[in-house]
Amino acid sequence: MNTVYIHIDENLDADRLHELKSVMMSVPYVSNVEINAAMPHDMLVEFEEHHNTPMAIVSRLSRYGVHSDITAC
Repeated sequence: MNTVYIHIDENLDADRLHELKSVMMSVPYVSNVEINAAMPHDMLVEFEEHHNTPMAIVSRLSRYGVHSDITAC
């Protein structure tokens, strides 16, 4: 498994964060998504190796209407 740390620019409430987690879990090869309500701008996404999943993650977030950046862990 690989992990990517995502920074979300928008302020999202708890309901939207829960919805966003479900959206991210629907991305192929994503196995886990962690969002901490105390740190709503941070998301950790685990995905299977050997796939270009980070770009798919950013693309899905963009289609969801969220601006994001991949940052180093």
